[in-house]
Amino acid sequence: MITKREMSGVNLYSELVAIYQRLEDELIRLNPGCNACGTCCNFVKFDHVLYTSNIETDFVTMHVEVPDFNVSSNGCPFLKDNQCSIRDFRTLGCRIFYCNPNYKEISGDLYEKYYRKIKDLSIKHNIQWKYLPFLDQLAEFKSNRKPVFV
Repeated sequence: MITKREMSGVNLYSELVAIYQRLEDELIRLNPGCNACGTCCNFVKFDHVLYTSNIETDFVTMHVEVPDFNVSSNGCPFLKDNQCSIRDFRTLGCRIFYCNPNYKEISGDLYEKYYRKIKDLSIKHNIQWKYLPFLDQLAEFKSNRKPVFV
């Protein structure tokens, strides 16, 4: 029997996927360009820390095995041969960021728009909101082996 919490989770993640799809539709229209080089996933090169919500981190950990990794290396553990190995399950920050410097001018507003939609999901589903570095959340998952928001 599916519990009320499990059913809420099913709805939550289907709504998250719908948000991601709306973003993809918008990105197709904007055409920021991607040459599939994997550079955007190299956090060290960009001196970048990827932040994400606990909802998104849970979505990732539900669908893929999290490999062992070193948080302090600030390298995405899902970058394999300069390609995202979890493309269908990647976070908002991964979906929004492109290497194209011309796109950078609008990416901030686009991120805020979709960040708000994901945060609204936490309110709707009564889930405590956490917005932390992705690698820290993955490390927490690895040590606890349970969803971050439970």
